[in-house]
Amino acid sequence: MSRVTSNLALVAGVVASVVAAAAGPAAAGGFALAEQTITAAGTGGAGAARDDEAGAAWSNPAALADDGGWRLGAGLVLARPRITARGETDDGPWQAETENPWATPPHLDVAWARGRLAVGGAAGVPFGGGVAWPVDWQGRFEIVRSRLEVFRVAPFAAWDLGRVRVGGGVHVDRGRLRVARQMAFIDMEGDVAIDVAGTGVGVHLAAWAAATPEVAVGLTYKSRTRVAMAGGANFSVPDAFAGRTPDQEASATITLPDRVVAGARWRRGRWTALADLELTAWGTYRELVIDFAQDQTPDVRQATRWRTTVAARAGGELQVSPRVVARAGAAHDPSPAPDETLGASSPDATRTALTAGASLAVSRSLTVDAFAEYLRLAERDTLGVESMAATYRGRATFVGVGVRWTRAD
Repeated sequence: MSRVTSNLALVAGVVASVVAAAAGPAAAGGFALAEQTITAAGTGGAGAARDDEAGAAWSNPAALADDGGWRLGAGLVLARPRITARGETDDGPWQAETENPWATPPHLDVAWARGRLAVGGAAGVPFGGGVAWPVDWQGRFEIVRSRLEVFRVAPFAAWDLGRVRVGGGVHVDRGRLRVARQMAFIDMEGDVAIDVAGTGVGVHLAAWAAATPEVAVGLTYKSRTRVAMAGGANFSVPDAFAGRTPDQEASATITLPDRVVAGARWRRGRWTALADLELTAWGTYRELVIDFAQDQTPDVRQATRWRTTVAARAGGELQVSPRVVARAGAAHDPSPAPDETLGASSPDATRTALTAGASLAVSRSLTVDAFAEYLRLAERDTLGVESMAATYRGRATFVGVGVRWTRAD
């Protein structure tokens, strides 16, 4: 029986570590996704001081209190990460690469402004991603697949106070986590799959001001969201172990972090420059509890010890012609995960990204946007005693397209 209990404790521990970084390399630091509007994505993700498009409903809704009428924006981002792991065993060196498919996080922004008032909302995927290793790879007993998706709806109201515009609202997050891994039972193998989902609520606040005719500044705060998820755990194990690993209900809780972004925009003639500093309080994510419904399956309390990070994003725009805008940018986003928690389920690392984008005004009301991004993950070695010894490095490719429609009342 002690052998069975040991295996179950290992399953629970690995599941917890998978949840700790289920987003994998498709995300910004941790499991946050910076690519929330096509225009901002083209300038390295900088957007807190933007005021001229529907995407401000996500990046800074206060900026939209400008008597600008109707604004509508929609976009789709295609993201594909690749992580490479290598190591050495008694049988010699080995190497593996993730098999992640293309992910397609969407976003939708809408706003209406008249006089000093603006109302609207934004919907998107601010957190998410995953890892998918080959089913027979060296670390299959740590993780094979994991996927986290958080869909957010964020209505807002904003008001022009004169020199400063302010706004705020609530956001509702719907999160879903799916995890799969192999299990070793002496001379046989089994597997476990967990699928849980839940909802949480937070608040967001924003301010925007034109400091001079050329310079604007923005400040936003998006609060933490506690997402309590419930669902099921399905085990496929040898008959001798089935009594201790029945299919059952399972639950987990993730606290998404507080985020503060300060941004600036400088515009002169055909040129515009944007820059953001983004503080993400990953310290809200100190541990994760996995609860299995059946008493014979041990629960787990997994320490994650993530830390606060500050990301820098900057870029520029050039009005090439009355109908065409070109963009470029860069970003640097540190990893919140300490070295001792690095593993196959959480191959997180500091990210450096280069971006490019463009917009085409099809008519006075309709604009088409596009961007592309290459993201590099720095190489890191595992230091934790509970993880397989390996070296990880990675890259990710993003492309996105969107449309914007405006109508002044």
